[in-house]
Amino acid sequence: MIIGMPNIHFNDEQWLNILKQYLNGWTNIPLSDSSGYNRDELKFYDGFIGFLLKQTEQYLNECPSALNMSFINSWKYQGKLYRIIHPIIVKDDTAEEGVSCKLPDIEYHGMISHWTDDYTFKGLMHKLYPKETYIILEADTQEHLAFDVNKFRKTYKCENPYTEKECEIIFPMYKECIKEYCMSVNDFIQFKQCQYK
Repeated sequence: MIIGMPNIHFNDEQWLNILKQYLNGWTNIPLSDSSGYNRDELKFYDGFIGFLLKQTEQYLNECPSALNMSFINSWKYQGKLYRIIHPIIVKDDTAEEGVSCKLPDIEYHGMISHWTDDYTFKGLMHKLYPKETYIILEADTQEHLAFDVNKFRKTYKCENPYTEKECEIIFPMYKECIKEYCMSVNDFIQFKQCQYK
C-alpha cells in the first residue's frame, strides 16, 4: 500500500501521479507579503501531504508490514531542518508610507511548511539578504517524518531543475520540535559552524 485515504481508492500508480501533482503545486505556492501562506491553500496541501506523513507514522508504529517501504524510503527524512521567516508588511500610522515591516509571531498550526536541510540556505540565497534580520527556525524531526521532495523526484524521475537547489523538505509546524532564532543568515551560519567544530 502506498497511500490509503478514507473512502478513496486508487492504485499505486494513480497515487504516485496525484502526489507528483501536489508536489508541483506545493513547491510553487506563493506567499503573501503580509500573511505568509493563504490558509485555505495550506489546508488543501496539508490535507494530502500532511495526512500522508501522519498516516505513515501511525502505520510504522502500529502495522509496519502494511506499508510499501520502498515508497516510504523514496521520501522519508528524519533529522535537522531549517526555515526562514521573513518580515511582513503591517499597517503603521506612524510611518511616512502608512506601512512598515516587522517580524511576525510564529504560528505553530501543526500543518505542513517549507523547510530545507541546509543551514546555509545556499539554494535560497537569491531570495534572501544575508545581513537582514529574520526569524530562523531550526527543527529536529525527532520521531516524526518529513518528506524530502528532491529524493522523491529523483526516485520517480520527475525532477524540477527550477526548485531542486532549494533542497525542499516538507514538515509540519510542531512547536515541540522547533527552536526560534532572531538573527541574520550570516550570523546563523557562523553560529551553526561553531556548533559543529
